Amino acid sequence: MIIGHYGIAFALKRVEPRISLAALFVATQLVDILWLFFVLIGLEHVTITPGFSAASPMEFTDYPITHSLVAAVCWALFAGAVYYSWPTKDVAHHRRRTVFIMLAVASHWVLDFIVHTPDLPISDNDSLKVGLGLWRSIPATTAVELLVFGGGLALWMLSAHRRRPSHPVRVGLLAVVLVALFIAAMASPPPSSVHSMVVWGLVGLPLLLLFAWWADLPIPEQTRMHEHPHTHGRK
Repeated sequence: MIIGHYGIAFALKRVEPRISLAALFVATQLVDILWLFFVLIGLEHVTITPGFSAASPMEFTDYPITHSLVAAVCWALFAGAVYYSWPTKDVAHHRRRTVFIMLAVASHWVLDFIVHTPDLPISDNDSLKVGLGLWRSIPATTAVELLVFGGGLALWMLSAHRRRPSHPVRVGLLAVVLVALFIAAMASPPPSSVHSMVVWGLVGLPLLLLFAWWADLPIPEQTRMHEHPHTHGRK
């Protein structure tokens, strides 16, 4: 799944608004970030095979370190440990936020299970491999991706947290960019090589995370008072 992962990040942001959107983006895409790095150094392997599935030319031949079910649980626990140990002033809700970070990491495997052909190992390469294979259909893939993404975005935007509202224009721009990237990924020809795909991914993902951080910046109090003066001063 591509932008569906970000839909989960938006939905979790609705449930726990104290977590930054950038942190949730990192969490939902953590295993893919690690996968790109491991492919680059040769620990995991993928082959670009045009026509392998209707929605994706990638044939994942070896990636139990990042995309096995056991790995998903381990990476979720690792991310939770890192997040929990991170210094914070808001210690009262830190444990709750940590749980949602772990859920975000684990959600990646669940969504991949829906779209991948049966190539997701349970543990190692010799274990059972699973996947519902939604990628075999472009219309079905597009519908589910946009449904998960749009649903998560709507949940967050329709119930924005009053104490820390985000700027709707920035969030809208982020949503447009994500949808545009998804359409480009679906319509573009296969990458010229695995190396170029990995390099573009390692460059593009940090930029996207920076965009998410910017989009999630709260509206300054003075701006809110100027835009909605009638809402202030009420008890």
